Amino acid sequence: MHLRQSALVLVAFLLALAACAGLPFFGRSEDGHREQDSASRQDSSAEVVLEFQDPHYDGETLSGRLLVGVTKGALRIDKRLIVSASVEVESVWDCTTGQPVGFLEVDSFPRPAREDELLTLTPGYWYGADVSFFLFDPKFTGTQAPDCIEVGILYRMENGDVAGRSRIHAERAAPPVSGAGSADAGPVQPSPEPPAADEKAP
Repeated sequence: MHLRQSALVLVAFLLALAACAGLPFFGRSEDGHREQDSASRQDSSAEVVLEFQDPHYDGETLSGRLLVGVTKGALRIDKRLIVSASVEVESVWDCTTGQPVGFLEVDSFPRPAREDELLTLTPGYWYGADVSFFLFDPKFTGTQAPDCIEVGILYRMENGDVAGRSRIHAERAAPPVSGAGSADAGPVQPSPEPPAADEKAP
């Protein structure tokens, strides 16, 4: 009985000592917690700017070059700029009617970025990559894609927060015209030569 009481007292004493000392297996490192909060504040304070260059729309896919920059703070980005993960389409409108249009929404579950795939942007620096958004397929959307669209896109940080938005205007590219006014319209038959004049004797 005395041994059991002594053992309980010893265990209680060790637990109290460990709590006071802040041993790693009894609590979280305060410095590590402070570093994590600092990184979160750095990302959340960044003001992100998105630009979309050379948009091409064929009635199904919108593609072009996306540029990401910051005007304030610093932002660590995934250089892969994965569609439906880092970059998402949040809305599509018909330019003619101004009405929202249904579009394909695809989920993406990429592997975590490697350290060499991460980049920290500061004001004055941009990062760009070619991206494509598959928006329409009559088999799934049930409607014909409009000829002119306004597309709202957003960029998400590593923690899932939305860091910036942009709106893209794009018109369906006209199909190439074949045969109309073409200089190469097939082989041309040569004109017959005029008959030779009769020669007179001297």
